[in-house]
Amino acid sequence: MRKNFKTLVTRFLALSCAIVFCSTGIIVHADDVDSLEQQTTNLQNQLNKLNNELNSLSSEITTIALQIDEANAAIEKAKLDLASAKLNEEMQYTAMKKRIKFMYETGNPSFLDMICKSENMADFLNRTEFVKNVTEYDRNMLEELKDIRSDIEEKESALNDEQAKLLSMQETLKTKSSELNAKISSTSSDLQASAEALANAKAAQDAASSSSGNSDSAKPAPPSNGASTNDLVLFAGILQCEAGTSNYDALLAVATVIMNRVESPNYPNSLYGVIYQRGQFSPTWNGSLSRVLAKGPASLCYQAAQDALNGSRLASVRNCFFFNATWTGKQGIIVGGNVFW
Repeated sequence: MRKNFKTLVTRFLALSCAIVFCSTGIIVHADDVDSLEQQTTNLQNQLNKLNNELNSLSSEITTIALQIDEANAAIEKAKLDLASAKLNEEMQYTAMKKRIKFMYETGNPSFLDMICKSENMADFLNRTEFVKNVTEYDRNMLEELKDIRSDIEEKESALNDEQAKLLSMQETLKTKSSELNAKISSTSSDLQASAEALANAKAAQDAASSSSGNSDSAKPAPPSNGASTNDLVLFAGILQCEAGTSNYDALLAVATVIMNRVESPNYPNSLYGVIYQRGQFSPTWNGSLSRVLAKGPASLCYQAAQDALNGSRLASVRNCFFFNATWTGKQGIIVGGNVFW
């Protein structure tokens, strides 16, 4: 009875996939699958490259932003220094004008009168030297203050030029960042479409093989050397079945457990072997994984699967090898709708 039911389901999937592909005018061959695998791999590599470029660009934007902040602070300080220098110059000039006015308006107590009332030659020379020193002090102080103000004005102008250049660079980098984000979005959409097409093509191919009576050929052989595109689709599919399509941490948590098993000597040493190990993942025998693979996993599931294959792990479940749904009441680390231990 179970065998007849399994045969009926297999033929139904084959018919469904055949209808989908015939409606789009596509006949699935091994070459088509290989081509889609290569296309998906190329798109993933392109997306990784674009993401690396975006990370580098973001780092440059951050550096420029810090330099702009430093330039703004320096400009503000230069403005304060310039205002202080102008004030000092104005105060020195005002004091000099008061002394000159005093000299010409007070009559007898003027500098000239003070010199003329000298008691002797030595007193005359001392008084003359005093007047000369006061005059030279005013002149030198004014010249010094003018030089200081000129230096500060030049510094402020140079800082304004540097600020303008930094702002221009920042705008250029932001424009490049926007263009990269657009490319990443477009490439991600292409990758998702390609991965879904690949999953559908493989599902149709496997279903067709099963419907012809070759049930053994419907099960792809476990990859012998490293992870392939087929592994990525299968991995993304089981993640979707076990953790949904909207919580990245929940997906990565399940992926971490699966990769922990792959890397452990106590479990099969391949993704296929771990996922299809007898009695472990119910989606492999209740039909839900087949349905997801036929339709194609969601893009977030592909991302979590690819990240896990690249070495990413969720730290909180890094040493876990098991998980159950939270409703089972099992004690452990809860992430999303599952509890891990």
